[in-house]
Amino acid sequence: MAPPSPSPCPFSAPSMLKKRDCFVGRKDELKFIQSQMTGPQPTSINIVGPHKIGKSSLLWRFYQNCRNHRQYASSPYAVIYLSFQDGECQEENTFYQAVAQKLSEVPVIKAKPSLVTAFQAANWERSTFAKAIRLCEAEKILPVLCIDKFEALFQDSYREKFDEGFYDNLHSLINNSALMLVLASLETLDSYRTKYKLTSSFFNVGSVWSLEKFSEAEAQKLVQLPKGTIAGAIPALTETNQRLALEWGERHPVRLQLAGRYLWEAQQYRKDVKWAKQKFQDQTRAVLQLSTRPKRPQKFWHLLRWVVWDMPIGVGNLAKNFGLKLDDIFTWLMGLSLIIALIMCVARIIPENYFYDLFKKFLCGSLSPVLGKWCDG
Repeated sequence: MAPPSPSPCPFSAPSMLKKRDCFVGRKDELKFIQSQMTGPQPTSINIVGPHKIGKSSLLWRFYQNCRNHRQYASSPYAVIYLSFQDGECQEENTFYQAVAQKLSEVPVIKAKPSLVTAFQAANWERSTFAKAIRLCEAEKILPVLCIDKFEALFQDSYREKFDEGFYDNLHSLINNSALMLVLASLETLDSYRTKYKLTSSFFNVGSVWSLEKFSEAEAQKLVQLPKGTIAGAIPALTETNQRLALEWGERHPVRLQLAGRYLWEAQQYRKDVKWAKQKFQDQTRAVLQLSTRPKRPQKFWHLLRWVVWDMPIGVGNLAKNFGLKLDDIFTWLMGLSLIIALIMCVARIIPENYFYDLFKKFLCGSLSPVLGKWCDG
C-alpha cells in the first residue's frame, strides 16, 4: 500500500481548471489562438470537441494568459471570457450587457474615456453593441470574446431569442475585423447551420480547431503534478500510481484528472487500488455521461451454456446410447443442427416437411435396425 502523499491533491476534475498550476499541455492550441489574434487579419476560431475534453479550460487559460501578460494594459487586444451556461447571457440584450460589463473592466478600455462612456450605455440592443465595438476599432483596439458553451444557443429556449439577425450583426463586425470570437462548442458551427437550416454567413467565418486527447508527453506531465509546475515540488502520486493513472486515463484530460484524484486519495487514506479504481469508474461514468451496461445475472450464462453446448450434446448422445460411436464435437454438431432446424420450423422459416425429413434421417441413421420398415418407407 502506498504511503500518504507528501503533496496536496493537484487534481481538480471534473471542474474547469482555473488554477494555473493545475493546467498542463495545450501549447499548440494556445499558440494557434494567439497567432489568429495577432496576425495581420484577426480570424475567429471555433474550438470543437466532445464533452469534457477541456474546451472550457483552454479558453479560460488563453484569457488568463492575455490578462496576466506584462504588456496587457497597453496591448491593442481586449480579451474577455464568458459562457452561455451563465444566467447573464440568456437573452440577446443581456448578452450585449455582459460583454460590455467585462470589456469595461479591461485596462486598455478603461484608459479611453470615450470607450468607458460607450460601454456604460443604459440599454443594449444590436445597434448599441455594434456602435460600441466600432468605436473600439476607431481606437485601434480589438475586442476578443472567448465564448464558452456556444452550443447552448441552439437549444429551443435560446433559438427563440437569438434569431439570424443576431448572427448577421456579429458577422458584420467580424468581417470588418472589428471583433474576434473564440467559440467553444460540441460540434462545428457549420453542423449547427445545417441541422437548424440557418442561412447567416456568420457560420462560414473563421477557423476550426478540433480538440483531441492529450499527447503521451502531456499525459505524463499531468500525472506528475505538481512536479514541473512548482519549483522543488514532489509529485503527488507514487511512480506506481502514475503508471496506473496513465493506464486508466487513456490520455483523456478528465479521465486522467479523475484517476489521479482517486489514486491520490487511496494513498492519503490508505485505501487499496481496487477501491480507487471503483471510485474512478463510477465518477467517470457520471462525468462523461457514459451509459451503464446492465449486469446480466449469472444464471443467464448457465442458460446460454446449456442451450448452445449441454443440450446439443445431450440430444446427440441419444444416438450414442444406441451404439453410434462419434466424438463429442460431431455429436454436438448433430444435436445443434436438429435444434436449430426445430426453431426455424416453429418460426416458419423452413417448412414442416423439411424438419420432418431431417428428423427422420437423424433417427434412421442411428436407429435403423430398430425402426426397420419406417425408415425404408
